Amino acid sequence: MKKPALLLTCVCLMAACTKTEAPKVTVSSKPKQESAQSLMVRVAKQVQACWFKRKDPALVKYRMAAEINSFSGKPRILIVPRNKPTALPKLVAQAQKIGGQNRFESFGPLLQTSNGPRLNAALNRWASGSKTC
Repeated sequence: MKKPALLLTCVCLMAACTKTEAPKVTVSSKPKQESAQSLMVRVAKQVQACWFKRKDPALVKYRMAAEINSFSGKPRILIVPRNKPTALPKLVAQAQKIGGQNRFESFGPLLQTSNGPRLNAALNRWASGSKTC
């Protein structure tokens, strides 16, 4: 009888200790005609060109997985461990159309590291239309 109660207590304590984080949200300044897919294609190209082709030191252990054709209406790109592509993503960037505007979000443990502010700023710049690395 005590084992189920102890197990339930442990599960509750573990759930209370998990860290949740609010996504970083940017509204795209591109024309309203741009789809969420187009926004994410643009961001994915910049991520590939500026982070992975230039071998950004903060991302050498990772790779990008693009999920542009999403059935949920939220196309996204994932940054996952290079040697474990099916593992939980370390960074997620996604967009969706809400009220005629694209809403861009980024979240994940990589944004909580010392490189997080730089990575998030770059994603927001690219979502807003910039093409600079």
